[in-house]
Amino acid sequence: MTFSFRLVVIALFLPLTMTQAQRREEVCTTNRNAPPASSYHWRIDAEVKVYFVRNMFTSEQRETLLEAMKTWTATGAETGAGVRFIYAGENDGPINCQNCLTVRRREVHKRDKHHYAFFNPLSLNGDRLLISAWIDLDFATTKPRAVQGFMAHELGHGLGLWDCTTCKKKRTIMNGFPGINKDNGLLGPSGCDLETLKNVYRAERQAANKLIAEITKTKPNNTTKEGPNRLVAPNSTQRSSSSTSEVRRRSLADQLGEWRGNF
Repeated sequence: MTFSFRLVVIALFLPLTMTQAQRREEVCTTNRNAPPASSYHWRIDAEVKVYFVRNMFTSEQRETLLEAMKTWTATGAETGAGVRFIYAGENDGPINCQNCLTVRRREVHKRDKHHYAFFNPLSLNGDRLLISAWIDLDFATTKPRAVQGFMAHELGHGLGLWDCTTCKKKRTIMNGFPGINKDNGLLGPSGCDLETLKNVYRAERQAANKLIAEITKTKPNNTTKEGPNRLVAPNSTQRSSSSTSEVRRRSLADQLGEWRGNF
């Protein structure tokens, strides 16, 4: 009896162990099992305020939207993105504010037979970082799994992932969808989705580090000390001699300074 029981346990857990080992050993290849990177994404450590347009989602559908947000937020530390999606309430339509995302419904597929949903950048800064955006989900996407799958996919776009039409099925949340009211086999990011995300935000952090280092070197030339611990801003003559690009770089450096603890 004991021997037979052990055999049953081994038979049950062996496939799971093999699958986990295969995932750990999986090599991520763009357009095969990993999505390509897009040209925009939310900034590092952004707290994205997510609004749902009023009277467009049932309570059950709202829960699935929130679940998709939680899933991506939970990956922030692992990927280095640090992006957090926070539910901010309801509104009447897309709004343009810092780190704002609106989710609404419209007739997506009737207007474009190649799509069931859209991620729309509403505002970008000069470095292609998202300031605000909105997501369009089709009115016909109503099943909870479909709603959650589409939401997870569209949130992926905002994090720098592009569609992967050539990837094998169920290998990335950025796969296409088989129908307007069906999920694509996943409800959250795959291991290779997270690897792509790491690359996107690793490059972002490296660029931020480099810029901070450059600004730190030039900053003493544009400030004067007054007392042991106080820095005084340059006078009006110094300000007028600063180029617009220098002013923008200093402003960006101040923002990047907030991220320093995470580099």
